[in-house]
Amino acid sequence: MRRCLLLSSLICLATTALAGDYLLPLEGRQQFTVAISARGMELTGVCIIKTDETGSRGAIVNEFGVHALDFTLSQNRKKVKLLNVIDVMNRWYIKKVVRGDLKYLFQATASPQSKGRRTVMLEDDGSVTLENTKYRLRYSLKPIKNTQDDETAE
Repeated sequence: MRRCLLLSSLICLATTALAGDYLLPLEGRQQFTVAISARGMELTGVCIIKTDETGSRGAIVNEFGVHALDFTLSQNRKKVKLLNVIDVMNRWYIKKVVRGDLKYLFQATASPQSKGRRTVMLEDDGSVTLENTKYRLRYSLKPIKNTQDDETAE
């Protein structure tokens, strides 16, 4: 019994040590340019994510300032909840796929990830791309440098 407890404790410790190596580290407030493409259509805009001790809250807004969707992400990145989804995407089956894709994207680590129909890639320019081959969806997030902080540092 002790051996099993010790072994399970070591496995838990090893997985939590590796868990900090996410492709999209979420600390404070971060901004990304986002492009979601599906079967010839594309939604482009900005994704803003704010993280605190309870988890992360995010919003995807297009170029005109229209909220495509808002979401929350638990602190351990295992639960994603979609909020305020635009009418075009506000169907249970669409939300289920998007929720699963976002969960997979935010849980992706630095090692190459491919699970069934989803593949996450880190591009040379620092952007992260998730492809869902079953539904032909592609999510691309590229970090936006905060020029305001760079100017105040000088």
